[in-house]
Amino acid sequence: MPDHTLRRDDDKISASILQTTESLFSKYGVENVSMHQIAKTAKVGQGTMYRRYANKGDLCMDLMKENFQDLQDSVRHYLENAGSISVKEKLFAVFKKQLYFLERHSRLFETIHSFSTSTCESAKTNFYEAPPYVFMHTLIRSLLEEAIRAEAARPVNADFTAHTLMASINPKVYIFLKKEKGYTTDEIIDNFSRTFLEPLFF
Repeated sequence: MPDHTLRRDDDKISASILQTTESLFSKYGVENVSMHQIAKTAKVGQGTMYRRYANKGDLCMDLMKENFQDLQDSVRHYLENAGSISVKEKLFAVFKKQLYFLERHSRLFETIHSFSTSTCESAKTNFYEAPPYVFMHTLIRSLLEEAIRAEAARPVNADFTAHTLMASINPKVYIFLKKEKGYTTDEIIDNFSRTFLEPLFF
């Protein structure tokens, strides 16, 4: 069988698995769906399933790719059309987009994060090395560096600060603040800005 035919068949199987996963997650919740259930519903063998995805963390990471592409495109479009807006405003806007994105997909992010930090089972792609994390970290670091060069922000370590800013909106913390503490998304955004972003700028 030609290589392109095999690739097409593999793509169809992967697409079927991801579509089934998204449907089951929406219906039952991420934490209540097993890998076995996904494979059975998608009508693929367990071996086929695990050759593609070692665990739900890997599945969630692939499932997030298309959704994250939308966020990435939105952020890029915003920055390309931001004109003379200050770096501070740009940074605030980027984090606001990210927090709303997290709100829509918090359960998937929580699963990705839990598998990437687990001591007994880890995703094939480390959460902190995955393209979505790398993209956002690089963007935030660049904006901080721009603000520091313009002497609009304090001379902090931009790389370190970008990592810690992203860590402060860990999916588990976000869900805790929403469900246990009763904060709304807008309240989280407001408090995040006043607590973490405002102090960085003069």
